[in-house]
Amino acid sequence: MALYLRISLAFILFLAATSAQAETLSLKDALARAVANNPLLTEGRLGVASSEQSVVSAFGKHYPRFSLDANLTERQDPFPFIPAQSAKTGPHFSDSFALYAIQMSVPIYQGGQITNGVALAEVRKQLQEQSLYFTRNEIIANLVNTYNKLLQFQKLKDASQSSVAALEEQVKNSKLALELGRIARVDLLKVDVQLANERQRLLSLEESIITLAATLQYLMGELPDGNVLPTLTSALAVAPLDGDFAKALESAKGQRPEYLSALAGVKEAEFSRRVTLGRFLPTVSAVAGYLDQFGFNPWYKEANWFTGINLSIPLFDKPLLADLSRDRIQIERGQARLSAVENLVRLDIGTAITSLRESKKRIEAAEAVLTQARESFRIEREKYNSGAGAMVDLLLAQSAEVNAVANYTQSLYDYNAAVVAYHRATGTLEEYLR
Repeated sequence: MALYLRISLAFILFLAATSAQAETLSLKDALARAVANNPLLTEGRLGVASSEQSVVSAFGKHYPRFSLDANLTERQDPFPFIPAQSAKTGPHFSDSFALYAIQMSVPIYQGGQITNGVALAEVRKQLQEQSLYFTRNEIIANLVNTYNKLLQFQKLKDASQSSVAALEEQVKNSKLALELGRIARVDLLKVDVQLANERQRLLSLEESIITLAATLQYLMGELPDGNVLPTLTSALAVAPLDGDFAKALESAKGQRPEYLSALAGVKEAEFSRRVTLGRFLPTVSAVAGYLDQFGFNPWYKEANWFTGINLSIPLFDKPLLADLSRDRIQIERGQARLSAVENLVRLDIGTAITSLRESKKRIEAAEAVLTQARESFRIEREKYNSGAGAMVDLLLAQSAEVNAVANYTQSLYDYNAAVVAYHRATGTLEEYLR
């Protein structure tokens, strides 16, 4: 019975491990999980929600304000807490008195501070949104590159495993040939050395795949676990993309978060300057309220209502002058940053287009070399098996095939990385989500 339970438990664990290993993951699925689960995007969305409330707060200054004020005072000597109203109605004294007042204040004119404050809050909300888009673009770009690099390394691993299997078979054949006296011992040593090198390459690839799988999980907002390797269903391919500099620049100015943030930075500085200018202007507000006053010794109670207009005219305020100078400098700073970002956008687009063209040519050349290397290895293997070839030629041909596979997969990855760089430069990384 105990043996049966152990076998059943082992079978269940095997099924669980198999199901974990059998998880399939396409590029779009990985991106969807990243957009939904990555904590950095959650943080960015919360920042946007916070900025939305700042806009509501700034707009709320248009509305009247109500307040309730209360006071209770105890004095050593009686105090005329209610002043005289006329020659016949004198003041009311008490050493203990209290009051409460309900007051309403309505802004009439604030020098444009409220309107510009709302516009400033909206611009800052836009900055938060562009920060979120920037973070999302970075996650998309890093995830696509990581996914493609994982695809590349898995191709290299397959090629390395095939090479190891071929070399292990070659070692067996070489040992037989050595026993028969057909080859020298040095030929067997050469095969052993190349097999050891290929096994070392395979181990390095497996370690890199584990690291990349953990990185992919991190970007998807999940706990990194390199022991769970998903089966990637997408493939490295050459997606047609002809980069046009003029169209790319137009797209970048309309969609790239860094450029839009720089534009919003200039607007932020301008609205901040307008708010500061409004503080130089008079402010007018209306007030109204109801007041109840109580004296306890001797007892007295009186209620009043009141209305009025408050006018405030700033005559001299040194900090305001400094604030205005600061805002002017901030506008110049924002314009300088906008120019720097535009130059960077142009550089990124030009570099991406050049990389697209160069990497596409490399794919064509690498593909031709790979075809030749495979044919060369096939010929050398047949020659060696027939006794007409040399061991060194066979090993060189096999090494050349492995290197050709590496160069071809690297050129495919480089082209796809150039596509990612182009979409990042133009602000169109959202294309990967569609």
